[in-house]
Amino acid sequence: MKAVVQGKTKSGTEYYRFEMTEPEFVGSDNDNEGLCVFCGESAYGVEPDARKYKCEGCEKSGVYGMQELLLMGLVKFTEDKEE
Repeated sequence: MKAVVQGKTKSGTEYYRFEMTEPEFVGSDNDNEGLCVFCGESAYGVEPDARKYKCEGCEKSGVYGMQELLLMGLVKFTEDKEE
C-alpha cells in the first residue's frame, strides 16, 4: 500500500489518497484497518464505514474505514506485481 498526496483542503492541509492491490484492500478491510487521510498512517479496530476518527499519529480527525475511503474515491487499485 502506498500513500500519495492527493491535494489540499480548503484550509490548506494536505490530504492523501491510497494506492493498493485488491488483495491488500480486502485484507485491510477484513482486519478492520483504517487509514488517516492527513498523515497516511494505518489505524486498527476501525469499522469499514468509519469517518473522522482521531488519528493516534497526527491527532487529527482523519481516520476513515476502508469502505468509506473507497466510496470517497481515495483508493486507487494497482496491479499485482509478481516477483
